[in-house]
Amino acid sequence: MAQMNRNVNLEEIDSDALFGIDALKNQSILQKIVFFGCLIIGVLLNVLLPLFFETPRILCVVLFLGLLLIGVAFGCNYTEDMTYGKYMFYFFFKPTTPLDYKSTEDVGEIRKKALELKREEELLLRQSKQADPAVQRKLLIKVICFVVAMAVLIGAVFIYSGVKDKNNLHHRVEVTEVEND
Repeated sequence: MAQMNRNVNLEEIDSDALFGIDALKNQSILQKIVFFGCLIIGVLLNVLLPLFFETPRILCVVLFLGLLLIGVAFGCNYTEDMTYGKYMFYFFFKPTTPLDYKSTEDVGEIRKKALELKREEELLLRQSKQADPAVQRKLLIKVICFVVAMAVLIGAVFIYSGVKDKNNLHHRVEVTEVEND
């Protein structure tokens, strides 16, 4: 009897890839519509044009291949975040984007950031000192009352569960005699 290997790594399974084709992984809904729409339209043109308009077969094949090219270029993924059309654009035209950055090790920038943090800290400290003592006292009283109420409630539950009636039996077993033949 054949035995099934149950050690399957679920992270390696990509249910989005149709028939295991990597180009159909990680497609957005729009990409799926473009790819399958171009494929279906291409097949319909390839079948219906010769039937109704007596179009030459070579023109139908060229139209089908053109639609398939559009579908693959904009509907299939070369990598997880790049379609084949975008990859071909980068491959042929090699666009460059300038990279501008500020050094994070600039001493002047570090000092400015430290001053900003110090000002924010002083502002928060001043705001916490300005809190009204009466409001804090009321809040403390509410917290203490809540803790006492919870302690009384929990104590009442334990006391109630500990109180038992005289004849409070949890299980009763009745023994009956069985006659042996």
